[in-house]
Amino acid sequence: MPDTFPALRCSTEQWRLQNAARSGGQTLSGVQQFVGSPSAQWRAKMAFHLVEDDDYLAARGFIAGLSGQTVPFLIGPTDWRGQPWNIDPLIGSPITPGIAAASAAANPGYASNPDTTGFIDFELAFDAAMNSTRVTIKRNKGGLLRAGQYFQIGDRLHIITSLNAADTGQENASVDLNIRPWLRGDYASGYKLNFANPRCLMRLADGDQGAIDMNSGPLSSLSLDIIEAF
Repeated sequence: MPDTFPALRCSTEQWRLQNAARSGGQTLSGVQQFVGSPSAQWRAKMAFHLVEDDDYLAARGFIAGLSGQTVPFLIGPTDWRGQPWNIDPLIGSPITPGIAAASAAANPGYASNPDTTGFIDFELAFDAAMNSTRVTIKRNKGGLLRAGQYFQIGDRLHIITSLNAADTGQENASVDLNIRPWLRGDYASGYKLNFANPRCLMRLADGDQGAIDMNSGPLSSLSLDIIEAF
């Protein structure tokens, strides 16, 4: 199984949870009924720019290696806005990976200073059971946890839907929150969570997907329609 999708330039993406509800038909009064489920399943559509020769080769080799829908792979949202980055104490802006890399290149001390490192560290505060939709997360290093943030646990992607109490932002503090979809397995206290680069085990939604749209210009693209793999 490939560890990750190649480092290509994502141009557009759409991530959503499908199969979160089912229609239960209509009542005698004609009102449609729905039954909700916290299980759901991730579905995504992504497009990538292929600019350099290395981009073409990476994409072409990767797609061929998937053998249609046979081989799952790790991939996740590329939108880093809103993640719980550390806040620069001098300028008050989030220290995203791009900012951390640029600042460290200009000043090596930036990356080694505990106040300005871009490293974030979160873990489960308590044991969490399969099918849970409520977890408690401990912050060892990082910014505020908020609804709408993605995180990875194991090979699965989850999203915070709400907090049961306001996050104080203190290090070594725990935050009780609700997530979707429900947990795919049992996880012990201290299990590390990936907020910086969350990914999910996915596969092609259709065996005919994954074609590279090539043109005579300098820019071509790869489109993917993918679904969570189990």
